[in-house]
Amino acid sequence: MKYEIELAKIEDLDAICELIYDRCLWFSQKGMKGWSIDFYPNKYDKNYFREQMKINKLFVVKLEHKVCGAMLLKEEDKGYWNNDDASYYIHHLVTVIHLKGIGKKLIEFAKEQCKADYKKYLRLDCYKESTFLNDYYQRIGFTNVGSGINGNYNYNLWEMTI
Repeated sequence: MKYEIELAKIEDLDAICELIYDRCLWFSQKGMKGWSIDFYPNKYDKNYFREQMKINKLFVVKLEHKVCGAMLLKEEDKGYWNNDDASYYIHHLVTVIHLKGIGKKLIEFAKEQCKADYKKYLRLDCYKESTFLNDYYQRIGFTNVGSGINGNYNYNLWEMTI
């Protein structure tokens, strides 16, 4: 299968929001700690992503011209990191449920973006209680560099040196 990764277009936003909703539903159905179906899709809606496209890099993965994954790369994340090193921060990494390996393809692409833009680190955060996500990030090469609490969000910080 040939996947294409590209900057998102306005016409991709509905598909991105649908992926996020489906992933929230998946977390809920599996009884796993993750994005809340009652909160996440409402806070991070189409208008949010439209604005993010103007200031950050929103990428989609397409298979046969259909969106099957997305991620937002930010150059800073003041809420969780000190931003003293040139880094990209992955947010809203989401993939279709039934296709394996798309998340890893997006992360590999993010690593290439880091290299191209002279970034020292690729960083992200996730729920500390999510064994599934924490194991996944460690397995693909991220290092746990800290943790914290922000309101109800108990999180781990993950970093990959580029």
